[in-house]
Amino acid sequence: MARNSRLAPYLFAFIPVFLVIALYYTQNSFLEAFEAKTYDLRFSDLRGGIPPSPGIAIVAIDDKSIKELGRFPWTRTQYVRLIEKLSAAGAKALLIDAFFPEHEKPSIDRAFAAAVKKAGNVDLAVVFELDEELRVKNSTHTLAEIEQAAAGIGHINLVPEDDGVNRRNQLLIEADGKMVPSLGLLGAMAALGEKEFVPGSFDISLGTRHIPVEENYSMWINYTGKPGIYPRFSFTDIVNGRVAPELLKGKVLFMGATALGIYDMRVTPFDKNSPGVELHATVADNIISGRFIRHTGLEALFDMALIVVLGLLAFYLTMRLRLHLAIPAVFILLAGYLWLSYWIFLQGHWVSMIYPPLAAMIALSIGGSFRYLVLDRSAREMRSMFSSYLSPKLVARLEKDPDIAKIGGDNKEVTVLFTDIKGFTTFSESRPPQEVVTRLNEYLAAMVQLIEKFDGTVDKFIGDGIMIYWGAPLAQSDHATLAISCILAMKKEMTRLAAKWEAEGVVPFSIRGGAQSGEVVAGNIGSLGKKMEYTLIGDSVNQAARLEGAAKYYGVDFLIGESTYLLTCDIYRYRELDKARMVGKQVPVTIYELLGNLSEPEDKLTLEFAAALSLYRTRHWEEASRCFAGILNEVPGDWPSKIYLDRCEYFKKNPPAADWDGVFNRTDK
Repeated sequence: MARNSRLAPYLFAFIPVFLVIALYYTQNSFLEAFEAKTYDLRFSDLRGGIPPSPGIAIVAIDDKSIKELGRFPWTRTQYVRLIEKLSAAGAKALLIDAFFPEHEKPSIDRAFAAAVKKAGNVDLAVVFELDEELRVKNSTHTLAEIEQAAAGIGHINLVPEDDGVNRRNQLLIEADGKMVPSLGLLGAMAALGEKEFVPGSFDISLGTRHIPVEENYSMWINYTGKPGIYPRFSFTDIVNGRVAPELLKGKVLFMGATALGIYDMRVTPFDKNSPGVELHATVADNIISGRFIRHTGLEALFDMALIVVLGLLAFYLTMRLRLHLAIPAVFILLAGYLWLSYWIFLQGHWVSMIYPPLAAMIALSIGGSFRYLVLDRSAREMRSMFSSYLSPKLVARLEKDPDIAKIGGDNKEVTVLFTDIKGFTTFSESRPPQEVVTRLNEYLAAMVQLIEKFDGTVDKFIGDGIMIYWGAPLAQSDHATLAISCILAMKKEMTRLAAKWEAEGVVPFSIRGGAQSGEVVAGNIGSLGKKMEYTLIGDSVNQAARLEGAAKYYGVDFLIGESTYLLTCDIYRYRELDKARMVGKQVPVTIYELLGNLSEPEDKLTLEFAAALSLYRTRHWEEASRCFAGILNEVPGDWPSKIYLDRCEYFKKNPPAADWDGVFNRTDK
């Protein structure tokens, strides 16, 4: 059940995935406009220009030609001169991005047709008027007698996208039952020596070469660069013999206007004023070089797969990380994807730069909102509940995974420590209230700092006492070790505080305590909506409290219960003090005095006390008395030895029963 509740939030991850896939299928116009702009961006700002095919060049009807040859359009005699010059130079083909629908003079028209026919490699243009379904409504042809002399006819239709940018070229248009190729396709056929093309469902075949196309035989144009990337030869320079023939030999030449005044300019990803003739040259270049941009079903599958992957991954990161970490992590993820999509573009595939990142951003928004409203609310409740008495490190763990605390109540293996100030009542009665509060706050602040350092939890302050535990609300496998380490640090800190207070002329005080380990019930106790407190209940808690009180009787700083001793005796040194039956308990416990780290050398007192205790438990009262008395001679303040010396004297006069087990029955708390 708990596992299902953890998985439930991840169902929200599918919301952005399904939403973006739906937008992808419906081809949302707003998002498609952005996607189209990324197509342009990949050319103009990322990839830049690439080397064009060396066999393509432009015959430019430029400003220089207009200045020398006169106002455009020119007499067809100039075109005859051009064709003759190119034929003499050995040009492979001439594709004229212009048409001649009207008669000039019969003699000139015949001369032009004859020159076209004689060259045998001149292709003329036709333009079609298309309806919204891209069906031919009308057409403008060159005069029939000239057109019939041409090697081929290619359409020069360039249909921009909705934003005015030319990104595709329709390679074939059906007119009068025939497929008319574009001028660019004709140029590629001339360069490759192919006479026929074969239309397919999603490609056009030129021999063994396959051109990827979409509906209506549209091909995405892989632009080579800015206007002027193809070599340009001025029309007037060619007809006037100012161009070396070897520069024209073997070239596929596209003739068209480059002068702005002729108004044959197109918008491309690289420039808003690109001569239309260069677009036809680019189409031919793509086919000749095989540098296509594919935007097919395969790329669509990739897009949808990455919508799912990025959406789910972004949501997962948002769930697993705090928002200040999740946001940069998602943006790094998106940066990696954008780089991948650009690299794929360089390989000739157009995959989306908009839809998968959009899925990730929506997932981040939904995940972030869910985390703030649901998950972080639990974390805030945890922080509010525990921050005042739990170490920041443990609070952070609770915020990350609130479920591990199981606030409703759970069995926990813990170590509990109670501490108290020795003689605090006398101290408080003999000092002004302000001084008492000041010293108490200074002491408590120092102790809490140490408790946090050793990952303990302050349960409550009981007057001048403190209840502390380890192992809850978060399980801590080393709870006993942490508790003993904290006790030793407390003793050291109290030595420092005592020296400080003495230097300030204030009577110092010291502390005592008791610790015990075992299983307790941990959870919220109190009245729902009124007063709730996370605390521990169990025998180990009671024993720790009794040990703190018994420390006064034995005259030691800290009494440690048997369970804690067994968990830490391989690290710390102890002195066994007694087997005692606490008030209200039937089962006796062995209690120990904490001496220090096991690495420290064992002192003579400990060894002598252990020997004396053994004599006491075996009823050798005289020998035990001499040993305890000897210890007191060496260490007059050793209160446990004084206690046992008194017991030995008592048992000499009042021997215990035969079944005496050596256990001392405590009569007060």
